[in-house]
Amino acid sequence: MIGAARSWLLALVSVSLLCAVADALMPKGAVRRVGRLVCGLTLVASILTPLARLDLEGSQRWLEDWLAQTRLREEELDRAVGGQLKTLIERDCAAYIVDKAAQLGYTCSAQVECEETPEGIYLPVRAEVRGLPRDGGRRLIEAIVQDLGVPEEEIYLEEEMP
Repeated sequence: MIGAARSWLLALVSVSLLCAVADALMPKGAVRRVGRLVCGLTLVASILTPLARLDLEGSQRWLEDWLAQTRLREEELDRAVGGQLKTLIERDCAAYIVDKAAQLGYTCSAQVECEETPEGIYLPVRAEVRGLPRDGGRRLIEAIVQDLGVPEEEIYLEEEMP
C-alpha cells in the first residue's frame, strides 16, 4: 500500500515536471493552448489512475475480515470482563454473608456461585456456608434469601463440628 502511494506520487511529480518543461518550451499562440490542455488532461489522468486500479472486491474482503476480527476481539473482551465481574460479585456476596453472620454473632466462611442472566447481569444462585452452629442457620438463611435473592433450596449449610 505504501509502495503504491509512493509510485503514484512519483508519477504525479514526474508528469508535473514534464508539463512545466513542455510549457516553457512551447511557442506562444494556439500550440501553447493545445499543449496546456494536453498537459492538464495528462495531469488529471495521472491523478485519477489509482482509482482505476482499485480492487473493490479485495477491499471489501479486507473490511469484512477486519470487522470479523473486531467482533471476535470484542467477544473475548466481554468474556474476560464478565469473568472478572462474576468473580468480584461472588466474592462480595460471600463477604456479605460472612458479615451478616458476624452481626448475628457467628463466625463462618461462605462461597457463592453466580450465573449470568440473558441481560448480562450476574446474580447469586447458590450459596454454601461453613462453620455455623446448629441453631444459627435459620436467621442467616432468611437474610441470604431476602437480601441476595438466592433460593432457599440452593443454600447449603455445613454445621460446625462439635
